[in-house]
Amino acid sequence: MLSLPILTWMIWSNTLTTQRNFASNRTDRPAALPTVAEVLALPVLADGGARVVAGSHGLDSPVRWVHVAESRDVAGLLDGGELLLATGVGWPDGDGWMAGYIAELSAARVAGLVLELGTRYASVPETLVECCAAHGLPLAALDRRVKFVSVTEAVHGRIIAEQMAALRARDEVHAQFSELSLRGSPADYIVAQLAAVLRCPVVLEDMAHQVVAYEPAGLSEEALLHGWESRSRAAHRARPQEAPQGGRTSHGGAEGWLLTPIEARGTRWGYLVALAGEPHPAGRALVLEQAAVALSLSRLADGTAENWTPAAQHWLLASLLEGRYRSDTALGARFEAMGLPVARRRLCGLALRAATTGPTPGAAEVSRLARSMGAAAICGTPEASGYPGRTLLIAVSLPEPGPGRPDPGTVLDSFAARLAQLGGGAVLAAGDVVEQVGALAASLNDALELLASIPGASSPGGQRAGAPVLHRATDRPLRRLIGQLRTDPRLQEYLERSLGTLLDHDANHGTDLVAVLTAFLAHPGNRTRAAANSHLSRSVFYQRLDVIASLLGTDLADGEVIAGLQAAVMAWEAGRGGQAR
Repeated sequence: MLSLPILTWMIWSNTLTTQRNFASNRTDRPAALPTVAEVLALPVLADGGARVVAGSHGLDSPVRWVHVAESRDVAGLLDGGELLLATGVGWPDGDGWMAGYIAELSAARVAGLVLELGTRYASVPETLVECCAAHGLPLAALDRRVKFVSVTEAVHGRIIAEQMAALRARDEVHAQFSELSLRGSPADYIVAQLAAVLRCPVVLEDMAHQVVAYEPAGLSEEALLHGWESRSRAAHRARPQEAPQGGRTSHGGAEGWLLTPIEARGTRWGYLVALAGEPHPAGRALVLEQAAVALSLSRLADGTAENWTPAAQHWLLASLLEGRYRSDTALGARFEAMGLPVARRRLCGLALRAATTGPTPGAAEVSRLARSMGAAAICGTPEASGYPGRTLLIAVSLPEPGPGRPDPGTVLDSFAARLAQLGGGAVLAAGDVVEQVGALAASLNDALELLASIPGASSPGGQRAGAPVLHRATDRPLRRLIGQLRTDPRLQEYLERSLGTLLDHDANHGTDLVAVLTAFLAHPGNRTRAAANSHLSRSVFYQRLDVIASLLGTDLADGEVIAGLQAAVMAWEAGRGGQAR
């Protein structure tokens, strides 16, 4: 067990280190150090009639220790942050020495000077008042005698008690964020816990000043995220020049932000930003740095180069589709902070299904491709079951049409064509182009439902040569309707009634009658082309059509029959999620 002298020395050293670390910026002063004003308000000094006579602007200076200093030559013995107590009994005669004395105290970063009246001085010397005012050094007078030992005992007792509380708080913070690291907690949860500890809004941003995760902590999303990129850049420009090299927490901008880099192994991934808030016993900067370590370990443990951004984009799209937002204004602020501009833009939802053997484009690839074409895009995966794992939902932001700018539809077609190449021949569907961010949810849902009804590139009767890369919901009203109703039991019953016989025949005999019917329905007025697309000779194709007509007991030349079978085939494809077989 530590002895009392050793424990006292450890606490004193901690207060000295804390004072030096925060002397340059008092807005993050740990709660363990009382201010001059707080010390003067203690009962032991209040009973002496303590009153401030100069330097009131410095009353928020932290007091690290209290000393009785009657000597004129005391400045060289000080380390800064001391509150000096004096009666003036050991001071030289006259007042010519006072200007130099106060200048030395100010240079030594003394917190303040308390002069007890009645022993040497009946009133505070005017020269002393003027010198303290000139240097902004707090000067207080005691009208009644007090025991200086009682003052030092009261102040040091408070400092030691609060430093002990600060040490306990730091241990608790370290334990909390170490546990989050060991548990593998995701970034958004760590950010939420940090905001709860600091009781202020917190944002995790990447190196491009785009929001990865955030916790408003009582602030509205609009107020927190509005104009985030420009505000963040301004805050970073205002940081001290030495902070980036030292990799330490620093203050930035007029909003009073604290910024800590997230980095490990020589790589910096982003910044953790805490907005202005009340002091924390452990020190706000220390808490922020503990959370930054937890985020760095989480990033390293994940083992991927790009893990935060896709997760954040997926979470944002899920919030949109599930209606988890308060207003369109708040939703727009979230999209803007994520790097997808929505003000004065055209928005469209895309759904992409990568080919069976091709790659699935990643969030970074999709974003880079969009930017190269003057657009912006974020993506995620569908939350609902029943969709292939290689399906992506993509929110696209397109510039408004105008002089010198291409039509949004043209940009969307080009973007889809490039995306299809990235996806190894992917199939894409688009919802309506909208102007309001809230309407983007319907556009995404329409695109997803349309995609589910479209066969894959290698499926029977699927993507044909010359078929459009991008399928638009407005151009495919029947498929759009079937996609919306694909889980309806009535549609499933209709499908079984219409195609059940053919499906059973194919399953039992290894035939491809459904594929032949699909090819026929794609070109009902051109059987020669339908036969070519099914890779059969015309004679074999015609024979199989006769078998289909016989099994179904229907006339394939009847327009109403063709329409009904077309709806049934689309429902069958939609029920299979549009996957290749």
